[in-house]
Order: sequence, then structure tokens, then C-alpha cells
Amino acid sequence: MKKVLIGVSSFLLVGLVTGCSNDNGTTSTTSEVTATTTSDKKQAEYDSAMAKGKEAIVDKDMSKAIAAFQLALEYNKDSKDAPILIEQSKLYKEVVSLKEKKDYSKALKKLTELTDAKDGSQALKQYGKELTEEINKEVIKEREESKKESEKEAVPKKEVAETKTTVEETITPKWNPQKKAELAAFMASWGTTMGQNYREYYPGNEVSFYGTYYPSVLNNNTYDGVPIQWSYDGMTANTHNVVGIYSDIDTAVPRKEMGNHLYLFVLYNGQPSVLITMQNQGNNENVLYFDQTQNADLINGFTQIVGN
Repeated sequence: MKKVLIGVSSFLLVGLVTGCSNDNGTTSTTSEVTATTTSDKKQAEYDSAMAKGKEAIVDKDMSKAIAAFQLALEYNKDSKDAPILIEQSKLYKEVVSLKEKKDYSKALKKLTELTDAKDGSQALKQYGKELTEEINKEVIKEREESKKESEKEAVPKKEVAETKTTVEETITPKWNPQKKAELAAFMASWGTTMGQNYREYYPGNEVSFYGTYYPSVLNNNTYDGVPIQWSYDGMTANTHNVVGIYSDIDTAVPRKEMGNHLYLFVLYNGQPSVLITMQNQGNNENVLYFDQTQNADLINGFTQIVGN
């Protein structure tokens, strides 16, 4: 009896061990199958999203393409293609917007980035080249239209420019520091030719010509019935504007009691003249006498300076 029981027990033990061994194998196989199924499903979803994104590119629907590639990244975070396609799609979308705004310079710069990319969508690169051609044509067209408009407006612009020049000439001073310096140089040269030495006089640096002070004596006086005054710019209308005073009275050695010269360089409504006096004493009329100079070189020199 004991032998039989032992045999049965052995049989049962072997059976139990064998049964346990079969259960572990089944669990391991099921886990592997489940993992494989999940991985395959993610890959399928990834492939589907990528395919939809590429279809959207063909349709030039970049918003849809970007959304599809972003979905693909959710199924495969390690994807190398999806991020590149997202950036290219965004770039193309931005270029289209810049083109609509006619920001051609920036659009062409962005297109260079798209078409020069080594990886990514060949379709997007081709679209980029096509857009580049379109933008270049629009740029050329706008330049031609602008040129035509400029040619049409050429005559009116010229008239406006001439009017503006006339106004500027009206308000431009007839006398200025540059001309003042030119007159000083001319008088030094002309005086040497005449064997005379002339000095310049002006407010704050007056000359006493036989007891009469210039230019202060000019205030509230007239010449030939017309007001005469000192002027820095020669612009007062209907007035003898004295812009320069020169005399040799302070340079003669020995000082002469008569025979000295005093010149007034005058602009009357823009016209130059040179007045001279050699009057060395007063008179009953209490009048200072000036005449137009007869020296052609002097008047021609002054006229040339005024006209410069």
C-alpha cells in the first residue's frame, strides 16, 4: 500500500510542476504580443499622420500639414522627418503672407532658406522656386510701372522744381560773408594797382572821413531821394543798401588833408553800384555829395562779386 501511495504522490507532484511551468510560458508570450501590437499601432498612426501631412503639402494647405506632422510627433517623438517638415511648412506659409504684404525682400530671403535646405520635402522646395519666380516677376513689373509714372510726372516735377528755385532765389540774401571776403580781396588787389591802400569799415569799426563818421551818418538819410542805409544782406527793397565801405584816408603816409577817397558799395533792388566822395569839408546845405564811380574796373569787379 505504501508503494502505491508514493507512486501516486510522485505522479501528482510531477503533474503540478509541469502545470506551473506551462502557466509562466503563456504569460510571457501574451506580454510580448501586447507590446508588439501597441508598437505596430503607434507606427501605423505615425505613418498615417505623415501621409496626411504630405498630402496637405501637395494641396498647399500648410495649416493642415503642420497639424498632421505635429500629430505624427505624438506617436513618434524621435522622428527626424516630422520636425523638419513642420519648419518647412511654417516657412512656406510665412513666405506666402510676406508676398501678399508685398514685403518682397524679406520673402525672397526666407525662400532661399527653404530652397537651399538639404533635407525635407522636395515638393515644398519646388513650390519655393515657383514662388521665387513669381515674386521676381512682380518686382520687375512694379519697377517698370514706377518708371512709367516717373516719366509721366517728369514735366510737372520740373515745373515745381523751377517754382521752388524761383522762391529760393527771392529769399536768398544778395550779400553774405563770402562775398564780403571776396570784396576785401578785390579791394586789396585793386588798391595796389591804383597805388593806394584801402581799409574796410562797418558798424563798430567806423571811419572819420574829414569829421563825418561812416556808416552811422547813413542812418535816416537819402541818396538821390531814396533811403540809404547800412545792410548786411542787401535785401531791403527800394533802398540803397550799403554792403561795403572802403577808404584810404587812414593809410596815407603822410596823412593828406585832401584827395582821399571813400567808396560806398551799394545794392539797390539787387542792382550793384559804387558811389564815391572826396568831400573834405561841410557846406551851407549840410549835404554830403556822392557820385557814381567812373572807374570801370571797380564797378565791374563789384558787379562780378554780386553775381557769383
